[in-house]
Amino acid sequence: MHALSIPELPCAAEPYLPHDAPMALIDEIVSVSEGSLEAVVAIHPACQFAAQDGVPVWVGVEYMAQGIAAFGGVLARSRGEPVKIGFLVSARRVSCAVDSFNFGDRLRVVVQEVHMPDDGLATFDCRIVQDGDELMTARINVYQPADPIKYLEQGL
Repeated sequence: MHALSIPELPCAAEPYLPHDAPMALIDEIVSVSEGSLEAVVAIHPACQFAAQDGVPVWVGVEYMAQGIAAFGGVLARSRGEPVKIGFLVSARRVSCAVDSFNFGDRLRVVVQEVHMPDDGLATFDCRIVQDGDELMTARINVYQPADPIKYLEQGL
């Protein structure tokens, strides 16, 4: 197992994501350990997908997926590889305690590896927490092919 090279934290999440603004939705990485990552999202009126009263809770699945992507980006960078795109396969056991995330909220997105074999398919338990309260949980499956561009060219 290759030792995980952790960036100086907290740090901006965007360099570890396969997205650029405005689709890089998580703001910063605050914690990384073997098998997990914690990121922060600040909810404000200029957020992508913001509605009149906040950000709809369904966007939380994308926050979780981007937390997983950031974890993958940290792993890739620690191996001297570029950040690669991956695919959200499924979100199961999704539970929401709120209908939306309110302006002014500072959400903590916590992703914990459950299963990550070498075939590119991985499972994570994810949570969105604010002030110790769990606002949303899900088990998310993702797929990162060895060559994402070739995979896309072949068609899904």
